[in-house]
Amino acid sequence: MKSKLIWTVCLSALLLSCGSGETKKTEDSRPEQTESTASASTEEPKEVQNKTKLGIDVSHFQGDINWEEIKEAGILFAYDKATQGETYVDPDFKENQVGAKNAGLVHGSYHFFMSNDDPLSQAKLFVSNAGYEKGDLPPVLDLESGGIKGDISAADFEKNVLIWLEHVESQLGVKPIVYTNHSFGDQYLSDAKLAEYHLWVAEYGVEKPKVPKVWAEKGWLIWQRSERGAVEGAVGQVDHDLYNPDKAAIVKFE
Repeated sequence: MKSKLIWTVCLSALLLSCGSGETKKTEDSRPEQTESTASASTEEPKEVQNKTKLGIDVSHFQGDINWEEIKEAGILFAYDKATQGETYVDPDFKENQVGAKNAGLVHGSYHFFMSNDDPLSQAKLFVSNAGYEKGDLPPVLDLESGGIKGDISAADFEKNVLIWLEHVESQLGVKPIVYTNHSFGDQYLSDAKLAEYHLWVAEYGVEKPKVPKVWAEKGWLIWQRSERGAVEGAVGQVDHDLYNPDKAAIVKFE
């Protein structure tokens, strides 16, 4: 068994928007953000704390994860990388999926989209590996600059994105969520059909995230507001996510 390095951090630190400015490795890089550390009180009003739903997203980069300690740290949900492109399956996906669920976290799976791979083949790979069950978080399609390979027009890119989204929805019976940031979204995602899917937006070191124009009226469902921070129970650093307290009816955490 691998040794586990335990990162200790107060739950209150998760309530701060503290970005490290570091990006993930090429195969799963997150949107580029400005390095920033927000200053805020370490304690929020109780009514805010009661509505706050904190989560993390992980892949094999985090190594072994002690999910019981993740749960004890106040984390309620976790997204776990399942697949990438046409052929890649994250080697730690199933272990993280089982571990998170056994610890009582609400679990979801995501696919890292590659522009140079066939979108239907990517969708089929995800469906065959995600192991989606009733009560899981909706599947997520991760769209970012690290997935753009070669030349592709915005029109062709979003056409392929919709192929993935529609196939996964038809097979799993649930609408996926789109993960992106405002600059990438505004460059590549303009089809009004995309607004039918909820948004997971990434932006660090700010009090309020900007959303791509397509989601201007709908707003965000999940906000990845801190990149690669420490959390007790995780080996290495993880992304910190906030579920929109104004959309509590969409996903049940209890």
